Amino acid sequence: MLRAPQSQFLKPEDRAICQRVVDQITADAKWYSTSIDGQILASTTLTLFQSGVVNETNLLAHVRAPRLH
Repeated sequence: MLRAPQSQFLKPEDRAICQRVVDQITADAKWYSTSIDGQILASTTLTLFQSGVVNETNLLAHVRAPRLH
């Protein structure tokens, strides 16, 4: 069985940041978190976080940016 390196796992505080961003965007857009949009949002948020956007304010701004156009 293959195991992912420990560095690929998010710490509880990192997951909390991502969850707050997803919850905020979901509430703003009045989506249900189980919708396909919610799943795409969660995936996008995690991808951005893992790419280095780790500040909650910046992460929220990056996730919101495509929706502003």
